[in-house]
Amino acid sequence: MSTKITLTNLADIYDAWRDHDLDRLASYLPADFSHSLNIPREMIAAGGDRQGKAATILRLQEIFEGFDTQCIDPGLMRPDETRVVLDVHTRCKHRPSGKWLDTTKTHVWLLEDGWPVSLSEFYDLEQFAAFMKRTR
Repeated sequence: MSTKITLTNLADIYDAWRDHDLDRLASYLPADFSHSLNIPREMIAAGGDRQGKAATILRLQEIFEGFDTQCIDPGLMRPDETRVVLDVHTRCKHRPSGKWLDTTKTHVWLLEDGWPVSLSEFYDLEQFAAFMKRTR
C-alpha cells in the first residue's frame, strides 16, 4: 500500500475521531488492534494498554463520555515503512469538572501493509497530572 493511501486512511481516522464516529473509526482497525496511553491507570481509569479493536473502541467511548473534545488537530504526519509519527493538538473539557485541557500529545501508529495495527499516545505526564489535580 502506498504512503499516500496510508496517510489518507489516517486522515479519515482522525476525521472519524473528531466526529466521535466510532463505527467509522473501527472500520479502519483490525480485530487485533492495540492502543496504548502512557497515562497510568491510577491517574485516569482509561490509561494503560488495551488489546483488540473492541477494547480500543470501548476506551474511546469512555473517553468521549468523560471529555468533550472541541479540537483534535493532527499535525504533520511523518511516515516511514512501519510507522507514522505525529503531534496532535487537543483541546477538551472534562465533563464532570468543566475544566479544560489544552495539550499536544504524540501519536505513534505502527503499520502492517500500510494499515494501522497499533496506536501509542504519549502525553506530557506532568501537565496531565496537574490537569487531573485541578479536576478534583
